[in-house]
Amino acid sequence: MKLSSMKVDSALIEQGDWVDNIPNLPGIRIKARGTNNKDYRALEGKLVRQIPTGDRAEGLSPEDQDRIAGTLLLETVVMDVDGLTEDDGKTPMKYTRELGEQILLDPDFRTFQAGAAYAGGVIAQRRKPVQETETKN
Repeated sequence: MKLSSMKVDSALIEQGDWVDNIPNLPGIRIKARGTNNKDYRALEGKLVRQIPTGDRAEGLSPEDQDRIAGTLLLETVVMDVDGLTEDDGKTPMKYTRELGEQILLDPDFRTFQAGAAYAGGVIAQRRKPVQETETKN
């Protein structure tokens, strides 16, 4: 296996990019940073350390896992969303922090949360364009 085939675009992971064709979210595009970006890793550690050691010794509770995952998506992954509409299906909705809190922290929006996590995972695995990697090797 070529070493270059294992390289990801670390700058893109930090800056973010748009992801289309998200499973179970037709018509939605999410601008996301990679789920392993620097802010994500720092906040994840902080949020886990806030849970008393005894409460996390045998793993985090499902409630803590959901809270941490939603907070990470809100604070460090999702940058923008395109394709959201009001319930009439026609009126476009702008992605805001308040809307993000609703759809990334409310367990009833698990479908969107899974899509946001998917988008972050896609960006985390994006490779540099082939010609860019070949030029440097």
